[in-house]
Amino acid sequence: MRRWRMTITRIVLDWSGFHRDPGRRYAGPSMDFFEALQRHGFESNQIRASRGVQTFAARPNRYLTYWVHVYDDGTALFTWEFAVTDYLLERGIQLGSSESLNLFMFPVSDERGSQDGAWLASVIDRAEATLQSVTFLEPG
Repeated sequence: MRRWRMTITRIVLDWSGFHRDPGRRYAGPSMDFFEALQRHGFESNQIRASRGVQTFAARPNRYLTYWVHVYDDGTALFTWEFAVTDYLLERGIQLGSSESLNLFMFPVSDERGSQDGAWLASVIDRAEATLQSVTFLEPG
């Protein structure tokens, strides 16, 4: 594993704009999963049919994309990606060679669960908590 040394003194990522709209109704346990996807802003991202899986994407802001893969077996997989290079470049910070096509943040492991609105809300909440925990001033 390669370790990078970074000295940053006055940079804080502001994640305050990256959480969900408080006026939006979110999924409860009795809500149909596809209705929950729609309420969370997910749209089908299926360009062509795939065996046993449907893909949905939501873009809460121009840098962050949530992905849900819905399987025929009643499970779903949640992951996210954040265009960190684009985000930092807009703030006058270069990351690596700044090839924006290659530099995304994403979770170490994806979350798999049942096709349930409450599960979807909980994985989105965890993703948001992870993103909000990033700070360069106090990397802890």
